[in-house]
Amino acid sequence: MKKHFLFISGLILSFAACERINSDNYFDPVLKIGNNIVFSYNDFELYDPSSHILYFKSNHPEFVDYRQSPFTFYADTIKIYQGSFWPSYLSSLPTDPYISSFPFFYPNYALKIDFVAMEQGKADPRNDDRLISAFKNHDLLHSGLSGEIKNLVKNGSQLTLTFSVTNRDKSDLLILDPEKMGSKLFHYFTNAPMLYNTTQKVVYYAITDYQVPSPSNSWSADWLSLLRSGETRQFTFNYTIDSPLSSGEYTISYEFPGLSHQVTKDQLYQDAKRIWLGDIQLTTKMTLH
Repeated sequence: MKKHFLFISGLILSFAACERINSDNYFDPVLKIGNNIVFSYNDFELYDPSSHILYFKSNHPEFVDYRQSPFTFYADTIKIYQGSFWPSYLSSLPTDPYISSFPFFYPNYALKIDFVAMEQGKADPRNDDRLISAFKNHDLLHSGLSGEIKNLVKNGSQLTLTFSVTNRDKSDLLILDPEKMGSKLFHYFTNAPMLYNTTQKVVYYAITDYQVPSPSNSWSADWLSLLRSGETRQFTFNYTIDSPLSSGEYTISYEFPGLSHQVTKDQLYQDAKRIWLGDIQLTTKMTLH
């Protein structure tokens, strides 16, 4: 991490209307927070675009002080996007990317960048090709997980959801395994699927019971399973729907979870295998009869 006292903005080249910062005063700047904090590629351990988490080589307890500080991401001095730290107690959400703060939901060696598209069709800037390429060129890109809803079967008030999770990372990962930890404990970390009838504009919620860990901020290595690079696992859950589903076209959403604030820096790697943090959103469209 480096502090700086000179910032040059608004440098417009004839071939691109891009904001640049003075590369003579920075070494590979990537993340600028507030007016005087800059992190370079040398400060990072990896970036996981599946969960939009940037991992740092060391802990940064000062992150707790960033309540509503602005931040900007650069790719080799070219400004890519900007956002802000956003206190979780606020009732509103920003239109730009944000990092939830006060409290942070992740340990202080990781920053998770969130984004809610308020406008239909608005592009998500977090995985801009230029930023992804820059992380890849600096050997910091770790692709994390992808997921897919394979099937959803309706039988009266019962739903059966089948989905898969694939390790796209170049590293082997440890993921939460509902078959090891049990469905109730797993659903403490995520919700049951949500179904949106796009014809009738009606939302349906599946219902499931959950179990709180004891203590609530704890975790166990017994909950985790190894997912090797390139490997896919498939899971199936049964749910009860809150009200009868009408026939029609549906958008189905489900969140596959990982651990978050529970995992300290010295726990992140278990026998050289990284615990996957964050969550991924699985969405599909389907006709239900």
